[in-house]
Amino acid sequence: MPHKHPEDRVYIVISGVFYIGLGDEFDASKLQAYPPGAVIILPGDTPHFHWAKSGEYVTQITAMGPLGLEYLSAKDVRETTTRSGSLRDLTSRTLPVR
Repeated sequence: MPHKHPEDRVYIVISGVFYIGLGDEFDASKLQAYPPGAVIILPGDTPHFHWAKSGEYVTQITAMGPLGLEYLSAKDVRETTTRSGSLRDLTSRTLPVR
């Protein structure tokens, strides 16, 4: 789903292929593929979307807080909230450290 963050973010692709596109509407033709080792700098307030098009990927995301997430369509928020139970569940997941 298209969204933006108020803070600048740096994505480093650890494994898999990371697909990201710019714009306030999802458009698969705008996706660009980034392989492991790629570094993507995304300025704050840049509308974008990403997709695990070719399977699982792992990225490291670095940003200076406070962090934020703004969906660009009220429809996306409603659908996400319905599927996940709450928007907070979707945006604040903790992953195990290996």
